[in-house]
Amino acid sequence: MVVLFSMLRFIAFCLMSLFTMTSFAQAPFVISTQPIYLIAKEITKGVEEPKLLLENQTGHDVQLTPAHRKLIQDASLIVWLGKAHEAPLNGVLANKGNAIALLDSGILQTLPLRNSRGQALKDTVDTHVWLEPNNAVRIGFFIAALRSQQQPDHKTAYWNNAKRFARDMLIASQQVQNKGQTLPYWSFHDAYQYLERPLNIKFSGSLTEDSHMAPTIAQIKYLNDSRPQNTMCLLAESSASANQYNKLGSVKFQAVDESFSQQQSFVTAWQTLANVSRNCVKKAQK
Repeated sequence: MVVLFSMLRFIAFCLMSLFTMTSFAQAPFVISTQPIYLIAKEITKGVEEPKLLLENQTGHDVQLTPAHRKLIQDASLIVWLGKAHEAPLNGVLANKGNAIALLDSGILQTLPLRNSRGQALKDTVDTHVWLEPNNAVRIGFFIAALRSQQQPDHKTAYWNNAKRFARDMLIASQQVQNKGQTLPYWSFHDAYQYLERPLNIKFSGSLTEDSHMAPTIAQIKYLNDSRPQNTMCLLAESSASANQYNKLGSVKFQAVDESFSQQQSFVTAWQTLANVSRNCVKKAQK
């Protein structure tokens, strides 16, 4: 998993990116969404408790209350994914010097969005970057660098936590590796491609390109006509209705939550998602 790429060069980049930031007094450390919040908790363990901005909300559907705006105003540092994932936050965060957009940081390996038939879409980015173990580790070290700059007295704790998180993610990813042949899967919408490398699975199409839209008859026909095997694993949100996929013939339905909404540990959440996804794909082979 983690090609702990030239770590020294990466750390140097993180620190250089902070030289233009203002020094902040003790104030809330704010994270926009749940998956990144869980990583931040790992890095700040024993030092501070980050604040989750969009509790019980996704980055796509944001309703900011006066309490949200107060938290943003008082924050010493805000880490968010960026406009591509959290467009409604762009108006309040884009010009804040203490708001760091991970998707604009240059530290992540990103992939383009794909249409429902698996074709890459030009000039797009799939924003579910936290599902790639290497990216999760990079985010962890980046947060350690950011907070160490603001709170140098806790630098050792931040970096030790980041190293432990990297080790735990390495172990988790190794435990779910599939070293056999690459196995196909379907999804309700394409949200899991960052799991494909560590799990050795291959996307064979989705029911829809937008989780809020129902599948079309044409797309259902395409999936049935091009299915790579008799029974397919279908990864989908638990809210997906059987009426939306029961015309696909033989499927193994697996409810998954890539946003980790009810989880308390990033490593546990990632490993759970990886395990149920891998098991679904394998069971479809039988």
